[in-house]
Amino acid sequence: MTSPVSDPQQPADTVVQPEVQPAGPEFEVYTPPAFAPPQQFAAPMPAPVPPKPKRTGVVVLAIFTVLLFGAAGAFGALFFMEKAHSADLSKQIETKDREAADLTKKAKDSKDDALRASDAQKQAEAAQKKAEADAATSQQCRDAARELRTAAIANDQAKGTEAAKNVFTHC
Repeated sequence: MTSPVSDPQQPADTVVQPEVQPAGPEFEVYTPPAFAPPQQFAAPMPAPVPPKPKRTGVVVLAIFTVLLFGAAGAFGALFFMEKAHSADLSKQIETKDREAADLTKKAKDSKDDALRASDAQKQAEAAQKKAEADAATSQQCRDAARELRTAAIANDQAKGTEAAKNVFTHC
């Protein structure tokens, strides 16, 4: 076999000549010893990949942060719900206070009206008693006037004088 580097290239129109074998091999074959130590110049083994650093601190911090934001959101929502509920209750209390004030005023007015009605009833009873007394007196006056008229018709002087006294007394 010829080396392609040392053999010049032959032109295409020439005849191919058989190759001449040299007497011995051109290259010596190397056979390593059976138990040879490893070679010093062999490619170095890649360094082992260092283990990835543990990120448990970052994971715990991330979980804690998520829980913290969740709790903050929940407490914020509760705060605003309770704030709205408190405002609603305040409005209800104001309404009830106004109603209580109105009812108190109405009760006072009713008490005043009851006192006035009681006074008016007492005045009416007094007026009724006076009217009954006047009616009794006027009845006596009428009776005396009838007696006077009867005595005048009968032309009874003694009876007429007595009847005239009664008329002046009762009328």
